Amino acid sequence: MSSSIRRKLSFRMLLAVLAGLIGFSAPAAAADVDLYTAYTHMAATPGQSLTYTIDIINNTGQIQTIPLEFDNGGHEGWEAELTAGGNQIRQISIRPEGERSVTLTLKVPLQVNRGDYTFRVNAGPHGSLPIRVTVVEEGTYRSELTSDQPNLQGHSDSDFSYSLKLNNRTAEKQTYALSADVPQGWDARFQSGGNNITSIEVEPNATQTITLRVTPSSNAAADTYRIPVRASNNTTSAELTLEAVITGTYAIQLTTPDERLSTSITAGGTRSLELLVKNTGSADLTDINLTSTAPANWEVTFEPKTINVIKPGQSVPVTATIKSSKEALAGDYVLAMTASAAEKSADAVFRVTVKTSVLWGWIGVLIGLAVIGGVYWLMRKYGRR
Repeated sequence: MSSSIRRKLSFRMLLAVLAGLIGFSAPAAAADVDLYTAYTHMAATPGQSLTYTIDIINNTGQIQTIPLEFDNGGHEGWEAELTAGGNQIRQISIRPEGERSVTLTLKVPLQVNRGDYTFRVNAGPHGSLPIRVTVVEEGTYRSELTSDQPNLQGHSDSDFSYSLKLNNRTAEKQTYALSADVPQGWDARFQSGGNNITSIEVEPNATQTITLRVTPSSNAAADTYRIPVRASNNTTSAELTLEAVITGTYAIQLTTPDERLSTSITAGGTRSLELLVKNTGSADLTDINLTSTAPANWEVTFEPKTINVIKPGQSVPVTATIKSSKEALAGDYVLAMTASAAEKSADAVFRVTVKTSVLWGWIGVLIGLAVIGGVYWLMRKYGRR
């Protein structure tokens, strides 16, 4: 070997050594196809669907036909689909120096352990794209029944309306029978879409909103009542306990001290009636107004006309003054009176007998006497002829 050749080899070897020391390296050959997605590591919850846009880049001057396949890495239960243009795909062709996008939809199983899972989108001999998913909570295979407001408060004559959410966290469509265990004398109705229902269908990993309307019995005592609610079938069930807090009952009575609902009056005359407005419930009655429905041209006034509040078990006396019409004929008339509170009302119907005025009675007597006197005079004057 000549000395010049030896010098050239030594120079090249020296350059190689220097390059290695400095950290230079020869540029690597570019891949003929690249796979790219912006988010290669996502966090998800059981049942959630993840969507990836994957760009496939042809770095060559020739058309590339690329097979595509999803590798689940041996993780069972995960559902994956590769689509482009709305269709499932298994292979794609790309023009020279061109680029195309495909969509990967990856659904996390409902029954899955918490942790990290790695998958790949394989492009045959052109390489693969790794994808990592972190499941942030333990998965379940069950049904759930929840309510944002499980505790409601009201009176015994109130309707309690609960909004329920039934979540089917299984992989199959479920038909649930609905039941509510209410106290005796109470009424419970399930509603969906404005209709009364006794069962409901829920798609896999879907939620349905249900309304439960509970009507207490009219005599329900003040207390807290627990209402177990259940949605069930042969394979899965969910339970929830609601509460209805009864704060009291409303009841009002309008009567007289002796409970007689009849009286008499003369035409055009007046009559005073003593009334009692009673609170027979267990809650305060407020803003009680007294009104009447009387025959034509009659007048009824109350003293007092309004009562601010009546405590449970108490009563308030009221004087009703009745003035009949001057044209009223003798006979029986119906007069209705009402005590209306903000919460409840009560009616009392009176029979009022109209009697002839005493003045007209004396006038009748005088007319009778005048007639008798006239007949007597005629008999005295013409009877002797």
